[in-house]
Amino acid sequence: MEDRLNRLRKSMEKSTFKELSFSEKMRKEIHKQINMPDESDDVITVAILQLLFHEKTGYELTGLLRSRGFKVFDDNEGSLYTMLHTLEQKRLIVSCWNEEGAKFYQLTDKGRKYLRRSEKNSAAGRIVIKGLLEE
Repeated sequence: MEDRLNRLRKSMEKSTFKELSFSEKMRKEIHKQINMPDESDDVITVAILQLLFHEKTGYELTGLLRSRGFKVFDDNEGSLYTMLHTLEQKRLIVSCWNEEGAKFYQLTDKGRKYLRRSEKNSAAGRIVIKGLLEE
């Protein structure tokens, strides 16, 4: 990671941020932020939508999100159902009950479009950052 930060610094020295310098405290904070998992609502929403191409229960979603490294639901699984309800209200997903009483969630066409748009924007952002780090 140190090498990537050095490349970023060199790139920035050539640009409008010529006077920028990193203190040791700032360097540690940057490392901390880089290594911190991103569990913002937007990132979690995209992960949920990606998992709902095929119908799943909330229980299945919880396990799959944990396997992707999301820890936000570890102590509060009910918050997942709040997010699912919100996504349902936005018509990005639909739910249905089966004969055994299990509730399943699945992506709608609107949800697929939203997901494609979000993934495209995210990919574009990663390409810009990667370019900066590789200079």
